[in-house]
This record gives sequence, structure tokens and C-alpha cells, in this order.
Amino acid sequence: MAEGVYWVGAIDWNLRYCGSYQTPLGTTYNAYLIVDKKTVLIDGVKHTHSLEMIKRVKEIVDPKDINYLIVNHAEPDHAGNIEDVLKLAPKAEIICSKRAEDSLTGYYKIDRPLKIAKTGDTLNIGDRNLVFIEAQMLHWPDNMMTYLKENHILFSNDPFGQHIASSERFVDDLGEQIVMDHAARYYAQIVLPYSQLVLKKLEEVKNLKVPIDMICPAHGLIWNKKPERIINAYAKWASGEAENRAVIIFDTMWGSTDMMAREISRGLMDNGVQTTMYPVRFSDWGLIIRDVMLSKIILIGSATLNMTMMPAIRGILEFIKGLRPPGKKIAAAFESYGWGGGAYKNIIPVLQEMKFEVVEPGPRSKWVPQEEKLKECYQFGKQLAQKIK
Repeated sequence: MAEGVYWVGAIDWNLRYCGSYQTPLGTTYNAYLIVDKKTVLIDGVKHTHSLEMIKRVKEIVDPKDINYLIVNHAEPDHAGNIEDVLKLAPKAEIICSKRAEDSLTGYYKIDRPLKIAKTGDTLNIGDRNLVFIEAQMLHWPDNMMTYLKENHILFSNDPFGQHIASSERFVDDLGEQIVMDHAARYYAQIVLPYSQLVLKKLEEVKNLKVPIDMICPAHGLIWNKKPERIINAYAKWASGEAENRAVIIFDTMWGSTDMMAREISRGLMDNGVQTTMYPVRFSDWGLIIRDVMLSKIILIGSATLNMTMMPAIRGILEFIKGLRPPGKKIAAAFESYGWGGGAYKNIIPVLQEMKFEVVEPGPRSKWVPQEEKLKECYQFGKQLAQKIK
């Protein structure tokens, strides 16, 4: 990546879930090796891929010559093979944040003292220097970033990453739009609840006045050209700046709610609003929350079951609520029902609790929506489109 700076991570083509969220394209576990007068290993990999990483390290140096192991984050997909590394690197000093003392010793058997780094601390490794930047709650309390001063490289750990398994290492080799789409999904699932902290950290890094020519995250592709692309995207997502688009999330029992959703979407699209629809039981919730983050309009539709919303709708609403999307968003609900309603009146308070601007009344249909009801749905979509123009 630069003179004496190497990627020594691992590619996980098989991963389909990381924690609680889907990873349909797998992921990479990015570890980095810096060879100077001192040798530094930054982060590790999931224990299942330890041999793959160690083989890459051995192609460059003998692991026993590693002087420092920097742990930017102790979660098992970043430090899961630390015990293997320590066995091969007996003289390596471990450097981590203060909060990582607890997580590292809680997860792993550490056989040596930990050296604690604070924001602004530096480490000379020969001709170059490393600077440490604490990044609490991006996305764990123990997160930090490491900056290679002379090469202008930021090893950011979780921030600025994506879950993509690829033979390519750099963003533009795979394609900016693909990577940015997955970076948005990654942000929405992992970083979104901490958006105010993101804004503060971006301002803090800006005030340090350090040039950044490359961002090396812990997952996915490396931003080796124009890293301001992802920095600006993070600023936009963290501030709640959304696009003139809508997302419709619904669950249907016998197709009536589906019919309503289609007409609402037609009203939106015919009036210039890009719209995505998700039948929630069959959809990737990572894509849903990404589009919730990016959209100005959120629509929730449900059939009524046992006098309330469908279980999957309750689940996705809890998921969205927990991620706390920032910014001003317009929201509405719609329902279909048979003997008695209930979904609509239970959805509305949840939308209000999330501080969305709720538009009422939304369409409600008893039994199968007929032509007049479908026209009402279309007009409702048109009405919502006009609100964001």
C-alpha cells in the first residue's frame, strides 16, 4: 500500500451473518503490517482465519520480529487470533486504548502487560511515527484509530468500512458505487446510533490538521484515492441529511396491503420520488435500514393480526428505533384489515416516538381494496411527494 506498509488480512467468502446482521457478500478481516526499524502489526483477524493471516505475515517478516501489536478494537472479528499472534511474537508490546483493557482481558488470555494509548500519543518506529486517536463508541467503547504520520495513512478500524469479500483491495478497483452502497449499509447497521459522536470525531480529526491520503478500515476495501469521499459521506449520514426518496416497508397477509403499497409507491414515483419497497418478512433488514437512513419519507404498512400489527412489522420498527436515525423524516402508516383494525393505531405511536413528522390519516382498507381505495392510496403517495419538493 506504501513503502513498508502491507495488507496481511484474510478474506471470508462464506460469512453471511456478522453478529446480528446479514453480510450477503461476505467480508474481509483487514490487518496491516508496517516494517520500519521497528515492526508493527495493526489488528488481527477472526480466529477461523488465523492461519491465513499468519501465512501472509511470514511472507514479509518472521513473526518473532514483531515489536508492537496495536489493537484498535478487541471484538473477535478484529482480535480473535491474538493468542496465536502472541505465541509467535514473544517480544511484541500490545498497545490499546484504556477501555480495551477490559475487553481484551475479558475475551482473551493475555500473557503480557498492556500499553495504554490516548489521543495524541505518538510512537516512533524508526523513520516514521504513529499517532493514536481514541474513537469511543465508534462502535465500541474501546475503539481507537492509528495514524501513520509520514505516509498520511489512517488505520480506522470499524469506521469507513464495508462488509465485502473481494480479491480487490482498493475501492476504485472494485467500483466506487458498489463500495459506497455497502459503506452506507455498514454505517446504518453499525454506526448510525452514534451519529452525534461521529460528527464530533470528524471535527476533532479536522482540528488535528493532519492530511489523510489513505483510509485503511478493518473490513472491506481500502480508500487509497480521494478518501474525502467516505469522510464526506459519513458527515452527511451522521447529520441526517437524506435524499428525495421514499422507502415503503410492509407485511401483507392475503395481498391487500401489498396492493396498497404498490399504489402508494406509484403515486410517489409518478411525482419524481425514487422509491424502494420491502416486504419485510422476505427482505434483508440491512438494506431496509440503509434506505431508511437515506430517505426523507418512511412508510409502514401492515395487515391487522390479533388487533395489532404483524409481528415482522413490530420487529422492524424496534430495529429502526434502536438505531435512532438522525435528521428530519416524514413518516406515515397504512393498513388493511378484515373484521377489525388495529395495526394502524399501533404503528403511529412508534413513529411518533422516533420523532418522525407523522402524516395522518394514512390509507386504511377493509377487506380487499377496491378502485376508489386504490385511488386514495395513489393520491396519498402524490401528497407525500409534494411535501418534500
